[in-house]
Amino acid sequence: MPLTEHQTAILKATAQFLTLAKYHGAMPSKHIIAYRPEDVTALVAQGLLEWAQFTYGCGKELKGLRLTSQGQLVLDGAREIEPAGKNRGELAYEHLLILQDVYHFSRMPRYRRMMPEKKAGRYVASDFEDLLNRGYILKLRLKVQRERTFKGYVTSDKGEQALKRAGML
Repeated sequence: MPLTEHQTAILKATAQFLTLAKYHGAMPSKHIIAYRPEDVTALVAQGLLEWAQFTYGCGKELKGLRLTSQGQLVLDGAREIEPAGKNRGELAYEHLLILQDVYHFSRMPRYRRMMPEKKAGRYVASDFEDLLNRGYILKLRLKVQRERTFKGYVTSDKGEQALKRAGML
């Protein structure tokens, strides 16, 4: 089914958020209200967009739309999230290895650009929880077509900067 002008505009606007590390590639819901709900619903139903909900260590949540790999193909452009930030922290080598794995999972379209919750269970729980509580890793919940929910983790700005400083990126 061909996209309408409004739907194409929504896809382009969502794609602009891919490079904003602050929003982790998702267009926040406060920006979505500028578009017609039926157009957004149609794009989610077609699999071009998906709902994402990030939970930070402090309890803050960010809900928004993310572009899927099919949506990127429609726009003929694949972009990566650019890391930004200047938080410093000292991490053990084991923490850096976990961060590196989460970072690479969050770049794979196969896993919806996140480390699935099941795969995260293979790491030492205290190390993983420490990274989560200190803000190096964020929880992510994706809602796909109103029926399926995927849970996982992505690296935060702070985590990506720590990897860069350690020379692991």
